[in-house]
Amino acid sequence: MRQAHSPPPRFANVASRPAWRHTWPEGSRDARFEVTNPVITVIAATFSIVWFVVTLPFRLVIGAISLLGRLTGIAVGFTLMAVGMAFCAGPFFLIGVPMFLIGLLLTLRCLG
Repeated sequence: MRQAHSPPPRFANVASRPAWRHTWPEGSRDARFEVTNPVITVIAATFSIVWFVVTLPFRLVIGAISLLGRLTGIAVGFTLMAVGMAFCAGPFFLIGVPMFLIGLLLTLRCLG
């Protein structure tokens, strides 16, 4: 959560700034991290594309396993909810309520 606070004060000129506070000149703060050499930009973009292509199969397999795990959890949770409600309707009320709650929590955990 972000806390609300006022921005730091802007000083009209360099002479009015306190000596203890070092600030970068206007316009140079964003320019410090810019790469102006196009060759470096092309090399960085090439490495980014190669890294994306090399890691794509791993990310797809991990994503599929994660999706299958969530779907399995939803199926088991829904089954536990249905069986828990069936037990609640019969004489096994003390077993049905916790089973329903466990199934509900498992389903909600896998959905969120």
